[in-house]
Amino acid sequence: MGVNIENCFTKFPIMPSAFVLIDKPPGITSFKALNAIKKQLGTKRVGHAGTLDMSASGLIVAAVEKCTRLLPYVEAQDKVYAFDLHLGILTDTLEPTGNILKQDSNVTITAEKLNDVLQTFVGEIEQIPPAYSAIKIDGKRASDLALKGQNIELRPRKITIYELKILSGYQLYCKCSKGTYIRSLARDIAEKLGTYGVAGNIRRLAIGDISVEQANGKPILPQELLKWETANVSEEDAKKILNGVPVTGGQGLAISGNLVFVANNEQIIAVAELQNGYLVPKFLL
Repeated sequence: MGVNIENCFTKFPIMPSAFVLIDKPPGITSFKALNAIKKQLGTKRVGHAGTLDMSASGLIVAAVEKCTRLLPYVEAQDKVYAFDLHLGILTDTLEPTGNILKQDSNVTITAEKLNDVLQTFVGEIEQIPPAYSAIKIDGKRASDLALKGQNIELRPRKITIYELKILSGYQLYCKCSKGTYIRSLARDIAEKLGTYGVAGNIRRLAIGDISVEQANGKPILPQELLKWETANVSEEDAKKILNGVPVTGGQGLAISGNLVFVANNEQIIAVAELQNGYLVPKFLL
């Protein structure tokens, strides 16, 4: 039975620029999860931060219209996941439903041993992404090449694991940096345990301070999602900002080099960078 993604959203009036938090169900792609927003808002300009595998569920931050310009700042934030560690099996996709490559029928791992191994992954580590991933190789997705039977060799990438612990049994909790692949993490944990392993029931619980529990399908203004300071400017300075001209007004705000929202009459009009007391516009909202 297919998933009706439109049932995951609350009907809301059209807004020119906003974020929408999605709790993506398993069984659809992250891209397809945006269709209901596009339909309800009547726009194709909808992007998202944090792609999830089709079988995974959880938080996706969607952005509408000019808020798509803010997605890189959302994407850069840390992520939190819960997932099941399936030991004794290795598949091509690093998921339980993939084609089995290797099996180990003699797996006996205590909770104490598992916890000890988990702690060895905390900190900055190198990780080889899965062959079935969206990483581009010569302009083509690695997953597309893998589906064609091509041998995929991806280089290790540095990531950071901030917290990795047992929730119950073989269900694990992971707080990690951008670019972490949970499927690869499961494979590598199992290898250190002396067996094979894949990840199942992957669920993203949070991106930065944004929790999946906040995903109610309602529009969120940019200043509600990104906790940057706001510089309020006059009508005259607002016109300059909208024309790409720096203005004074950054005194007393955050450290030079930080990004701030620029507002006029309580409406956010732009994002600017603080440079020696000046608000230097980066892009309009």
